[in-house]
Amino acid sequence: MNSFEEEINKNFLNLNIPFVDYGITSSGSISLEGIFRNPKFPSLFQNKNSLFRMASMTKPLTAYLTLALLDDYKIDLHESVGTYLPEISNLKIAYKEGATIKYKKNDVPISFHHLLSCTSGNAYEHHDPIISELLLKKEIAPMKNGDDAFLKAPLVFTPGSQWGYGISYGWLGKAIEAISGLTLDENLKKYLCNPLGLKLTSFDPEQSNEESLSPVYFRDSEGSYSDITTKITLGLNPFQYGGGGVISTLSDYLKILQFFLKVMKFDGEDSIVSYMFKNQIGNLAISPLKSFNKSLALDYNIFPNVEKRWGYGLVINKEPIPKKRKAGSGSWAGVLNTYFWVDPKSDMAGVFLAQMLPCYSLNILNAFASFEELAYERLIRN
Repeated sequence: MNSFEEEINKNFLNLNIPFVDYGITSSGSISLEGIFRNPKFPSLFQNKNSLFRMASMTKPLTAYLTLALLDDYKIDLHESVGTYLPEISNLKIAYKEGATIKYKKNDVPISFHHLLSCTSGNAYEHHDPIISELLLKKEIAPMKNGDDAFLKAPLVFTPGSQWGYGISYGWLGKAIEAISGLTLDENLKKYLCNPLGLKLTSFDPEQSNEESLSPVYFRDSEGSYSDITTKITLGLNPFQYGGGGVISTLSDYLKILQFFLKVMKFDGEDSIVSYMFKNQIGNLAISPLKSFNKSLALDYNIFPNVEKRWGYGLVINKEPIPKKRKAGSGSWAGVLNTYFWVDPKSDMAGVFLAQMLPCYSLNILNAFASFEELAYERLIRN
C-alpha cells in the first residue's frame, strides 16, 4: 500500500493542482505535515514553512480572540458594539425597490453576537447583489484598497433576522482594538501566538513580503494557470482585517486546531472554545454563497443535503458527512482556496492550503475532498 503522502500527492497531480501544504492533527500530536509541488511549476518553494494568506480562515482566530477578550473584560456577548465603536451605529440598511437602491435606518443595535454569528446584516462585495452593485457604481470602497473604508458599506438586512456571510469580522477586529488599546496583531500574540509558540502567524504586514509569501495562481475556464501574485494585496495591507488578514503556515495553523481539539476534549462545555462549536443562529438557514465576481469565487453550496448551522467562526455540520467528519464538526475556508475542518468527536483536524483563484474551483474542491476521505480511511480506527 502506498503511503498517505504518496497516494494523496498522486491525486493532487492528477487534478492538476499547482501546490498544496496539508496536515492532520489530533489533540495529542500532529500526525502529518505534507507538501505537494507540481513539477509543472518548478519555481515553487520546496519547504514546509511557506507563508500562506489564510483569508477567511482568519475568522475562527478572530472569534477566539473576541471571546477571550470579552471574557477578560466581563463584557456580555449581546452588548451593543456601538458602545465601543459609535460609528457602527450609523450603518443604514440598503434594499432594492424596483431597480433603485434605497436606505432605511437600522433600529437594532449590532451586538458582538451578531457580528460573530454572521447575523449582523454585513455582506461581502462578491457575495451580495446590492453591495456588488454599489461597488460597481463606486458608491462604496473596495476591499482591495487595503484600508478599512470598506467597512462603511451598508447592511443588507436587519441584524438578527437572517444569516448572511460578510465583513462583520472586520468590525470585530476594530472592537478588539478599541476595548484593549492594543492592535489586533498584539491581541493575536497575547491570546494565541505566545501561548502556543506560533512564530509565523501574524496580522502585521511587516512580517511578510512578496518574496516570502507563497505565489498565487489563477485558473481560467480552460484549466490553464497564470501567476497573479503581483496583483494580490492580501497579506500586505496596512489594515489588520479580522475577517481575513492573517498570514500563517501549515505548522502554525495545525497547532491552533490542535489547541481547539484539546480544549474541546478536556474542558468541553466549560470553555470559551465550546461557543465556537455550538449553533449560534437557531433555526436560521445557511444560505448558498452566490458569486457576483466569478474571477474571485464561484457559486458554492457547502454540503447541500446536510443540515448546517453557524457557530462562531465556523460552519457546523449537524449531521455526519459520509466517509468524512462526524456531526458537530466545524470548518471553513479562505478565498485563495485554503480549507480546514475540526472534528472533536473523532479527535481529528485537517488543514489544506493552496493559493489559487477562483475560490471553490472544482479541481480544488475534489482535491480537498480526497484528502479528507483518505485521512479518515487511513488515520481513524473505528
